[in-house]
Amino acid sequence: MTTCKQSGVPVVVSPIWISLARALWGSRGTMSVLQQAVDGASPAAVDSLLDKLRSRDLVVRLPKGPVNAEGHGPESWPVNRSLIKDLLQQVDGLLPNSWLELQAVRNDLQWHGESFDVAHYGVDPGLFLDPDPEPFRRATGIQGPFVLQAGRIEPAKNQAMLCWALRDTNLPIVLIGGSSHWPAYADLCRSISGDRLRIIDHLPQPLLASAYAAAAVHVLPSWMETCGLVSLEAALAGTPLVGSTFGHELEYLEGDAWYGDPGDPASLLKAVVSAWQAGRQHPRPIAMKRKVLERFNWERTVDATEKLYQRVLKTRA
Repeated sequence: MTTCKQSGVPVVVSPIWISLARALWGSRGTMSVLQQAVDGASPAAVDSLLDKLRSRDLVVRLPKGPVNAEGHGPESWPVNRSLIKDLLQQVDGLLPNSWLELQAVRNDLQWHGESFDVAHYGVDPGLFLDPDPEPFRRATGIQGPFVLQAGRIEPAKNQAMLCWALRDTNLPIVLIGGSSHWPAYADLCRSISGDRLRIIDHLPQPLLASAYAAAAVHVLPSWMETCGLVSLEAALAGTPLVGSTFGHELEYLEGDAWYGDPGDPASLLKAVVSAWQAGRQHPRPIAMKRKVLERFNWERTVDATEKLYQRVLKTRA
């Protein structure tokens, strides 16, 4: 930032912002509760902790101090907000990927600038539109329908809660994503779901697209999403979607998905089962696919980005 300012180069920032303290509360709190459950805590104790998580009354204690569901904790934790706020005051333009993200930046960081535009993320229909499920089935041996979650396996993505929510069902679960940076979290998922869980470390994009087509439902019960690109990819494959009530993906999914509270296993179970039973011919996945094709593509992302760049350059001139 300093170098650009000294050189007279305008700065436009894509913040990719979500309330980190609130997200950290949810992700670490959920992981802690479920770890206690698999480690043998009494059912009554686990139910009590889950009730507090669901009602947002749980206090999560971390090395730098406690944090509550509103993200209140030590002033500089988990990031130095003052530094980020100061940096944003100097930018020439802001380019969030949703209006909800812009509102979060205004609320959390008190950014009051007027030079901004929203560049919604997009996906490539050439890769993800109506793929063939058979390559994934041949490569993995998974022949029947399953619940899919794509994305790095970590507390922020909340795969363990998905496993916990479905623990009393017979629904197979497939997680596609790396776990090498947090292997204990992948082990937690395995401890909950046992043989019904299949973890696949990485797939090339054509096979990932095929996995979306083979899945009965794609779920992203995340604590930390500004968009949820994997949901948009799965939508192009025609897969029913379950989104999280926590992040900004509501602006993308709107009424064309089912929603689960990432801190409430009963809510998540209901959403997954409803999407599974609805199937690919339900109006929601059909409308979602059409919407992604029309509104969430990289051409529109480029247009919005270029529009703000030109405005900033014109103002500078």
